[in-house]
Parts: sequence; structure tokens; C-alpha cells
Amino acid sequence: MKKYLFLILMIVLSGCSIKSLPPTKSYTINTQIHIKNIAINHQKCKSIEINFPDSSNFIMSTNMIYVKGLQKNSYYFSKWYETPNQMLNDLFYAGLSQSRICKNTYSFGLTIPSDLILKSQILDFSQKFIGNHSFSEVKIIFFLINKDNLLIAQKEFDAKVICDTNNAQGGVKALSKASKQITSKMINWLHKILDK
Repeated sequence: MKKYLFLILMIVLSGCSIKSLPPTKSYTINTQIHIKNIAINHQKCKSIEINFPDSSNFIMSTNMIYVKGLQKNSYYFSKWYETPNQMLNDLFYAGLSQSRICKNTYSFGLTIPSDLILKSQILDFSQKFIGNHSFSEVKIIFFLINKDNLLIAQKEFDAKVICDTNNAQGGVKALSKASKQITSKMINWLHKILDK
């Protein structure tokens, strides 16, 4: 009888100690961008293909990365809806399409030959904490390649935006702004190269 009473007591007490975890929130950067149409002589660039951005496996995941001191971590209850690579690819495509730098803009995976290929390597896409403040940083290097697979130019861009709040949501807002700044810088860089 004591064994059964002890077993029932353990089941009741263990039920009281189970805590429910908060649900995981999914975030995405805002890929809506407004770029001025800066169409140039389309004889120089009839088409450009945007290759899928490359990165380390740590960045190419749905984990939301933050850095404190020398440690890289990810939020437990906040995730990206898509990888930063996919979100940035969508943003680059939207920006280049609106800019009309080239007559046609293609996304990766199409078998349509292009005059130019834009490759990119994401070096940083994270929220960083310093003391009681945080900022988000996006750092990307771009490579412009011609149809003969020769490098025309390369350029690294970095954008840092202070977070409104020191949490995942504040990091997402700042990463959205930083990503748009990088996209605008990349388009201006391409414009200078192709408008010569």
C-alpha cells in the first residue's frame, strides 16, 4: 500500500513541476525595398543573374545569431522563417529588378544565359551586444563576373544599425535596415561600374 501511495504522490508532484516552454517565434527581414530606377545603357548589361548568397553553415540556418563578447549564440525561442541567405537573395533580386541597371534580372537556378553574374559571400549577419546596448551587423562581399566567368570587380560592404530593443525583435528590425543599406550600396557600386 505504501508503494502505491508513494507512486501516486510522485506522479502528482512531477506533474506540478513540469513547466511549459514558450512557443518559438519565427521572424523574417523586411524585403520590401524602394530603389530608384537608374536604368543605364542596356547595351552594356542586357541581363544579370543573382547567384544564391554563400555563407558559413552557422549563418546558413534558421538560428538567429547574437554575439556577446567572443561567444556566438542563438536565441532559444526565436528563429528565422527562412535562412538569411534566402532572405538576402530575395532582397537583392527585388532591388536589382527595381533599379533596372540591367534590362533583365534573373534569380539563381534558371538556365538562361546572362551577360553578368553577381555572386556574394555573407560574412556576418548577427546582433551584437556591448554592455547594455546592441546593434546588428551585415557584412557581405560581392563579386561581379562576366559571361566568360572572369572577375570584373569585387567589393565588401558593411552596415551596422543600433537596435531599438535588446532582444530578438530589436535585432530583426536592425538587420532589416542594415540589409537594405547593403543592397543600396551594392546597386550604387554596380551602377558606377556599368555606367563607365
